[in-house]
Amino acid sequence: MRILIADDDLTSRLVLTGVLKKSGDHIVTAVDGDEAWEAMRQPDAPTLAILDWMMPGLAGVEVC
Repeated sequence: MRILIADDDLTSRLVLTGVLKKSGDHIVTAVDGDEAWEAMRQPDAPTLAILDWMMPGLAGVEVC
């Protein structure tokens, strides 16, 4: 499964990425809400998004 992890905190992104990769998932990362929005608009967009509530640019709730 393709999963988007969007978080402006590097440690959070790395921990989540490591855990989910062990399950065999393909991980896409974004450092802010604008990058997350662009990732979700692609033809091969992730089927699941894990979003930080407050990020630079768009907040997680705005991406939803």
